Amino acid sequence: MSVPDPVEYTAKIGAVLDTVRRLLDSGSRADLAPLARRAVDDIVGMLEQHGALAADLEVRLDQAVALYARACAARPPDPEQLADWVLEAAFSGWAVAVADFAAALGDAGLARMKSIVDEVLRGKQAEKREIAERLQEEIAEASGDVDGLVAILAAKPPRVDVSLKIVRVLRAAGRHSEAIAYAARVLTPQRKETPRQKEGPQQKEAPQKEEESIPEYRERIEQLIAQKEAGAYREAAQCLKKLRTLHKQAGTAEEFTGYVAELVNVHRRKTRLLAEIRSARIALPKG
Repeated sequence: MSVPDPVEYTAKIGAVLDTVRRLLDSGSRADLAPLARRAVDDIVGMLEQHGALAADLEVRLDQAVALYARACAARPPDPEQLADWVLEAAFSGWAVAVADFAAALGDAGLARMKSIVDEVLRGKQAEKREIAERLQEEIAEASGDVDGLVAILAAKPPRVDVSLKIVRVLRAAGRHSEAIAYAARVLTPQRKETPRQKEGPQQKEAPQKEEESIPEYRERIEQLIAQKEAGAYREAAQCLKKLRTLHKQAGTAEEFTGYVAELVNVHRRKTRLLAEIRSARIALPKG
């Protein structure tokens, strides 16, 4: 049996996805989840055959997963079976967001996911741990477990963007006094004087604008990647270049390297995104 040409297949599956999207937009009462699910499985099969030669299919896969999430929300399947599928997809490296499936998963599905993810984190499967940690955070957020989410975020290495997210989570939950207290305690700069600064007032402080812009650029990059479009991937790569400069100016180049490594690991199946990052002359982690 001949293998379909990736270009022709991408166009054909794109037409199928457009049909599913139009039906969902029109409020069709038909159960479109099985069709969307078949499209996802079919694209995955093509990617396994063609790999990096089918970069545009990465975009189609992201679109198909998003449509499957919408179809499940319209006609929820068995929540525990859906939970198993979302976990399998996530651990396979697909761009699956728990929030997109939260409505269809419901309390039962989210509880099953939490149980399995907690078991993975208690184990010694290093290759799954990073994904499990991301899922743990997303499940807590989707479940509305504010205290659990704050605890997960607080356990991470100290970073400005993580601290800002904790403040946003507390504010969104109506816990404004806690948000203000946390921001005052963690985000207020604690600068130490160097011997030169003690010698006299002539030393000027380093500008803080770059450090303040870092979380904004990171948030913008995540927003662009979430659009799952080639043009957005290209813009995200350019934002990464600017972010690299900001980290250098702030003296936190190593933090940028760690950020890129985490970004690439989470989105490692997005070959088009990785290609754009390489084109922007940003070094990708080896391995």
